[in-house]
Amino acid sequence: MSYNQSNNEFFSYQGTINRKDYIINILIVIALLIGISFVRFDSFAPYIKPEFLYSVLMFMVNLFQFVMLMSIISLVYRRIADFSISKSTTFNTNIKKLFFLFFVFPVLYLFCLRFFIDIIPILRNVLDSLVIFILTPLGLISAVILAFIKGDR
Repeated sequence: MSYNQSNNEFFSYQGTINRKDYIINILIVIALLIGISFVRFDSFAPYIKPEFLYSVLMFMVNLFQFVMLMSIISLVYRRIADFSISKSTTFNTNIKKLFFLFFVFPVLYLFCLRFFIDIIPILRNVLDSLVIFILTPLGLISAVILAFIKGDR
């Protein structure tokens, strides 16, 4: 697939995505994430006799949430590729740096890096505050703004 061809897949970093498909796919993935957050899995714990199965269930739920977040990141990446095809090289490098800062870093930090920096509590507190109060809201706002930016095609 060429870089400037459009596709409508949920988990692909190739090609571009138009505004309508971006909005539909984002709404589907967000509905899945909100739906899974409303399920109270701790209420299943008394009915699952081996505790190991409950931890496997929780691992699968967390893995599903991670995959859904990575799907959102791939949708945003393709949406950025859609409106930045004909822009300058400096614009492309700057927008990719902002993409990493607002979308990739918070997900990687919350799911992976946070557990490794547990030995430095002050750094963990600073990064938690940075990710939760600054980067995540800016990422959410920019994901909504991306739905309204007209592409080059």
